[in-house]
Amino acid sequence: MHQVIEIRTLEDFDKLSQLLDDSYNPAIVAAKLKQNVGPACRAVLIEQPYVDKDYRSTYYHFYAKKGYRYESSCARLHFFDDALELGPGLLLRSKGRVLADSYMGYMVLRPTRLATIGRTVVSPGLINGFHGSVIAHRHPVHVLGVRLEAKGFPYMEQHTDISVCAHVACWAILRHYSERFRRYAEFLTYDVTRMAHEFDPGGLLPSKGLQLAHAERIFAAAGTYPMVIAKDANTGLFFRQLYAYVESGFPIFAALYDHEHAIAVVGHGETLPTPHSPAPAYFAGDLLKGLVVVDDNYLPYLAIDNSSASPYKVEDIDAFIVPLPEKVYYSAEAVDDFSALLASGDFLGFDHSHLGAPVIRYF
Repeated sequence: MHQVIEIRTLEDFDKLSQLLDDSYNPAIVAAKLKQNVGPACRAVLIEQPYVDKDYRSTYYHFYAKKGYRYESSCARLHFFDDALELGPGLLLRSKGRVLADSYMGYMVLRPTRLATIGRTVVSPGLINGFHGSVIAHRHPVHVLGVRLEAKGFPYMEQHTDISVCAHVACWAILRHYSERFRRYAEFLTYDVTRMAHEFDPGGLLPSKGLQLAHAERIFAAAGTYPMVIAKDANTGLFFRQLYAYVESGFPIFAALYDHEHAIAVVGHGETLPTPHSPAPAYFAGDLLKGLVVVDDNYLPYLAIDNSSASPYKVEDIDAFIVPLPEKVYYSAEAVDDFSALLASGDFLGFDHSHLGAPVIRYF
């Protein structure tokens, strides 16, 4: 069954409660969409039932074994920036533009009653007031015989039982890798919960959360080479490395100890016209305003900085893991050391001072 909701005002999202079963908790989903989706969204296509591979992985290994009966299929919402028309024979057309050009991504809804937003890939342009840059890739989507592409970074809410925030952050990064690079395998939600441990812990242990070492094990088991960086007295170097890896296209698993939380850092805010740091050298991170993260407590592309307006601050990040490919020969810290010599004119005994203030980038 496919149905179209035309979005003229934000209140039109409330129609989800009329068209979706209560097991999807459509009222909460509609409230989140009303709060976060911008005016670019003009239509929503509801696809149900939808077989979602990530939910099925948790259904067969966890939900089907519980006393309460859960449905095995999901619903999926598709977002468009143009009005839609569903004609005879389920022919889907965009009223004003080419259908593929108006597609803004999708959101899977799980029938779990709590934390029902599952695998989601939406364009940053869908989010109200978004400004910045995101590590994104194209994810193929098939609906009603039409092949579309959702360009963004993967996201889902934690299940709160079989997976928590750290599992979701690991899953999001690994799904981005598997879609963007052929050499990386695809890992479903339940796969990630098992990869954190040397042996199968059963269905209860994942709800206790993960430590940084567990996340490192997940990335290593997935075929990446995780580098763990913890904050110490040299906080400047710590955050320069974080910004450098993100700007170079590597999503980051970040731990916030005081908040007992984990997020995926997937981009940065606007580029500033002048750097925070004075000459003789400044880093690319000095030109960036804040970070963009995927946090399971919010819809995708949450902007954070060090202001009081952020739900938490960039400086609250205590450690991070960057899953690197095999052939990365210099870490950000090593390049940081080299750049200091370059800026001082001591690099290879050559005086670079007459060249002006260099901008140090890591790529």
